[in-house]
Amino acid sequence: MSATQTITFDDSRLEELAQQEPQAPWGRRTSTFRAAVIPGVLIPAAIIVGLWFYSDLPKPVLMVAVYLPLQLLAAVGAAIAVRGTKSAADAIIIVLAIGATIFSIVVLVSLLWSIFSKGWEAMSTAFLFQNNEYISPSTPLGWGGVGHAVVGTVLIVAISALIAVPLGVMTAVYVTEVRGRAVPYVRFFVQAMSGVPSVVAGLFIFTVLILSGVLSQSAFAGALAYSILMLPTVARTAEEVLRLVPEDLRTGALALGSTRARVVLRVVIPAAKTGIITAAILGVARVVGETAPLLLTSLKNDRTVLNPFKDPITALPTYIFDNVAQPYPDAVVRAWGAALVLMIIVAILFILTRTLSARGPR
Repeated sequence: MSATQTITFDDSRLEELAQQEPQAPWGRRTSTFRAAVIPGVLIPAAIIVGLWFYSDLPKPVLMVAVYLPLQLLAAVGAAIAVRGTKSAADAIIIVLAIGATIFSIVVLVSLLWSIFSKGWEAMSTAFLFQNNEYISPSTPLGWGGVGHAVVGTVLIVAISALIAVPLGVMTAVYVTEVRGRAVPYVRFFVQAMSGVPSVVAGLFIFTVLILSGVLSQSAFAGALAYSILMLPTVARTAEEVLRLVPEDLRTGALALGSTRARVVLRVVIPAAKTGIITAAILGVARVVGETAPLLLTSLKNDRTVLNPFKDPITALPTYIFDNVAQPYPDAVVRAWGAALVLMIIVAILFILTRTLSARGPR
């Protein structure tokens, strides 16, 4: 073929090429592979099925102490038979990864089913909107509900978000944009706060502000305890989001004559707006189910309280804590119903997080 000769494509072959199926040579399985893998899967499964029906051992013990070792041995044997001894470690990692995934799914499904099956009995319009002012723990399910606890949860979480989200975003801006001399110390304190037990946050507010008479036990005191727990989550997540903003946006804005503050307010934060919203929602989801801080700061109240600064108030975690310890079956069912409501709220928050995090910057 000469250097000047050109190759032309025949348009008539387009239909023939379109009908061809894509090839995946990496997905082909040889007869040796099938002969090794199929027994490696079926033999442990057959043994565990037989023991499942004809053995008195507890089912979790069978799965962990019998089936998992058998499957590991079978996977290692199949890997050595197909690819040699070097692939034995890969087989062990694959089996352990699949086993951990299945275990997590089983635990999650069991938890969700327990909450739904036991909490659905309490679900009604009265349960969602009434309070417990005129009932006792032994009152039947037709009266009383979690309306006052939902209001308390909304008040406490909203106030804590108003406190923690701006502080967390400003902390992230200081670490990523200002980059002052105190950045190592700020990171250290944020990291330390992320490991603080929730009861310590409640004890701090209780001893410093409540025992000293500065505050009374109320929704605002509970929100302060929640904000201590929410702040590190918001700060660390917002920091990672701000780091994803391209450096070219900052340098371009500075080259046009903008000040550093104007670049942060008009360029960086709008570019990371979706991630900052995600950080706020994750912070709320982090604290919405905490009980220990509220037992010391907001206590409980059977009435619906709208003033966050005056009286004790009930939130969903403290409602669950108070009713699950009662010796009355209806009170325990109310606790399960409140847990179902709380789970639905957390699920909505995480759905919002996934929806907002899936959207890229405009």
